[in-house]
Amino acid sequence: MTSSVLPPDATRTLGDIVANLPRVPEPLVDETLPDPFVLRLTAASPGGARTAGLWLVATTNDQPFAFRLYRFDGARWVPHLKDGRPCAIFPEGRIPAWWNAGELDPLSPGLPRDLVVARWAPEIDVRHGLLTLHYTARDRAGILRSAYATATAIDGEWTDHGFLDINVRVKDLAPGYPGGPAGGNPVVGMIDGHVAAAVGADGKERTFLLTKVDGNGLQWTDPATGQRHKASTPILSHAFRQESDGRITLLGPAKVLLTNGPHHDGLVEGQFVVHENGQAYLFYSAGFFGNAEYRTYVAKVDLLAHEVRDERLLIDSQSPALGGQWNGPGHPSFVRVGEGLHAMYLHAWRNGTEYSKDGDQRRALQFHVAFRDLEGRPCEPFVVEARFSTPA
Repeated sequence: MTSSVLPPDATRTLGDIVANLPRVPEPLVDETLPDPFVLRLTAASPGGARTAGLWLVATTNDQPFAFRLYRFDGARWVPHLKDGRPCAIFPEGRIPAWWNAGELDPLSPGLPRDLVVARWAPEIDVRHGLLTLHYTARDRAGILRSAYATATAIDGEWTDHGFLDINVRVKDLAPGYPGGPAGGNPVVGMIDGHVAAAVGADGKERTFLLTKVDGNGLQWTDPATGQRHKASTPILSHAFRQESDGRITLLGPAKVLLTNGPHHDGLVEGQFVVHENGQAYLFYSAGFFGNAEYRTYVAKVDLLAHEVRDERLLIDSQSPALGGQWNGPGHPSFVRVGEGLHAMYLHAWRNGTEYSKDGDQRRALQFHVAFRDLEGRPCEPFVVEARFSTPA
């Protein structure tokens, strides 16, 4: 029995996980599931006892539906069926009208279709008796947008609220941009919406939508020097409140939470906040998504002060957690499974596959991140399968 088949609501310990470590991780579902997001619902969640348990959604690219639902049945992940058919948040035939239907990205007109018809990075927030889906899609002008939808049960029906007006322009990222086919100061895509919260000194909770400016999609050559340039990819923090009808109201301008540095190979993305040991931690990925360069970092974050510090690498392609069979681990999400212990879900490539020759073959894997050691003492987070692995 491995840790992945323990009852989903069981309280686990680090000892439980260590005693049941698989030598080589297996995909949750043997399908392409990039950017996996897992959510635990309870009988008190929207949807009630009928939908209690663990749910999985992921990027669906150019499929005719968007964000198929998978449910953990106590032993494995299976597609959730509705009227005998696999259920998606946006079923075939009910795609929002504002979504891209093949219109090219004005900044990167040479992208393959699966990146043009983008339905990416779904995450579900539970708030005010509602489920709120935050996701990325391109609009009919080819621009990546951060959008949201709401429902009172995870298997629908969902009401789409469209995209938030939070995209920035090129000159905000790269004042020296000389202009291009999309104009002198075009709109830049916004992706990877993630909701995080923090309690202020007054005891009130503040909520923030963290999004990534997709500056890595913008590259140009300096006409004077011939040098190649790429825009930065800041992760922005947008304070907001959500009304009882699900509508989101932004509260003031966005703040820069983190910007990619030289060691990030051109971008940071896939951000997720976890609270443990009285500290908020920001997990995020860097590097090219389509091969072994992709990896995941962790840092401490103060959401109220908009500060990130003490960054370090959490997992990369050399990690023993991958059992020598996988590479490019990234875009994590987390579910708390015990005291100081979280299941971490991310995608990776099987060794020998990559985007340039195989198309999108990313699989969703599960690991664990501990914030306590075996004696229960608080410590800096680590990947359990990496620290306690045995050679395959």
